Amino acid sequence: MPLILQHPGWGMTASTEERGAGIQAFAEAEGFISVTPQGMGDNQNSGGPWYSWNAVGTTQSPGPAGPTCTSAANYPSYCYDSCQKCKDKPQCDWTTCDETVTPTGTGRANVGGFIPGLYDTLESQLCIDTTREYAAGESNGGMMTYQLGVDLASRLAAIAPQFGSFHKGFAMAPLVGVPVIDTHGNKDTTVPGGVSLSGDGYYYTTTDEIFNGGKYSSGWKKANGCSGSSSTYKTKYDGIKNLKCVLEGSCTGGDVVKCIYDGGHNWFNNGGSDNGGLVTDFLLKWKKSSHIGGGRSKGEELGAGPLLSNITVLDHVEEDALVAADLNWQEDHIEAVGKAHYGDPANGCLDDEDVVLVGTGRSCSHKVALAHSDAALPSPKCSLGGVAAHANGCPVDASYSGHTASWPICMAKSNLTDPYSNGDFHCLLVCPCELGAKGAPGGACGHESHAHCPVGAKCERGELRKRDQGVCTYAIKDSAIVV
Repeated sequence: MPLILQHPGWGMTASTEERGAGIQAFAEAEGFISVTPQGMGDNQNSGGPWYSWNAVGTTQSPGPAGPTCTSAANYPSYCYDSCQKCKDKPQCDWTTCDETVTPTGTGRANVGGFIPGLYDTLESQLCIDTTREYAAGESNGGMMTYQLGVDLASRLAAIAPQFGSFHKGFAMAPLVGVPVIDTHGNKDTTVPGGVSLSGDGYYYTTTDEIFNGGKYSSGWKKANGCSGSSSTYKTKYDGIKNLKCVLEGSCTGGDVVKCIYDGGHNWFNNGGSDNGGLVTDFLLKWKKSSHIGGGRSKGEELGAGPLLSNITVLDHVEEDALVAADLNWQEDHIEAVGKAHYGDPANGCLDDEDVVLVGTGRSCSHKVALAHSDAALPSPKCSLGGVAAHANGCPVDASYSGHTASWPICMAKSNLTDPYSNGDFHCLLVCPCELGAKGAPGGACGHESHAHCPVGAKCERGELRKRDQGVCTYAIKDSAIVV
């Protein structure tokens, strides 16, 4: 049977990813094996779980293009135990240093570690069609997917990175053709597809540069033997959330496809069957007839690969209990008052706030002033990002009806596609989206999550690097949006 691995985003459990990405739901009908591996969580700082993948330069700052984040994005708590003491300044490294594909998480040397070993182990235990092994993943898992497409190019029949990228300076392309479909929301400022600098101050490679090549890579199109002009790539989901996919020429080594839809840093149409269908429809078209197993190709000697040991397979009950133990939300650290920050624009915003589009809605968001600096980039008077409550320069008053685990975050966010370069920094309320996700449609946050937001707001994924967290947003009730 074909095999699809879907890699979760930063902080996402395998169980939540499985429900949100929607891939496993197609396994029985389409006849493939769906596996969702959980990333490494070796970080003892508060704000976890910290599940992550070491790939595309996430632990190698500074790289060929310099630091992978701005000085304002410095966040020492992102340093994982396996990295020992992170020495990069500013602190841009932000994932585990454990080997998940190569020792450094980039390059082509000494390919091994968790995920190649997982493919080999599954081959040894199940009846796998070795010509139809695939990789997929979202956010940090999408980054891992791109890295696997490079390092396991002779093995993988196709890949589907969902709103992932390479860090700037670490872009690579496979040595043999690997079909790829890249999906991105048009409002994604966390790992943006169209610009380099993210809302929380990290540098990435645009999708166009990944495909067409640039200073650091010859590009995926060249690797896949693409020529000619681009054209529309039709899917059964065209038009949903304004989904539009483009085929990047005629490619002898397999299609190179870019898809854009209305949305932020989140699965297509908020996850579930539409995202799962879009991904699996593309992947299952492809075969790599040269792969005979264990990462070896025809003409090579077939032998046992490095199998994993001490494996624990969690069912949903066990994993949900583990996550509940890991969550460390601090309550009552935001003051509940009447007329406060982070309110509903329909009721008017405070003088120091702007109306900012957030998720599928909008919110009154505190406007952060800029520091006077001669630096090339704007510098906000706040501490960017983070995964737990801390003094960051954002207001801490909001209107709640009870206890809350919400807290304010500062980030480059506005109604523009490149807010950081334009100096548009605002404060949003973070809410725990992991809670209550079970039973919610697709990858939506559940009612338990909404209860952590001010009255009338709901918790939505799509704005943050930490994928088990959402932001509080209010539905747009009128046809005119004041920005």
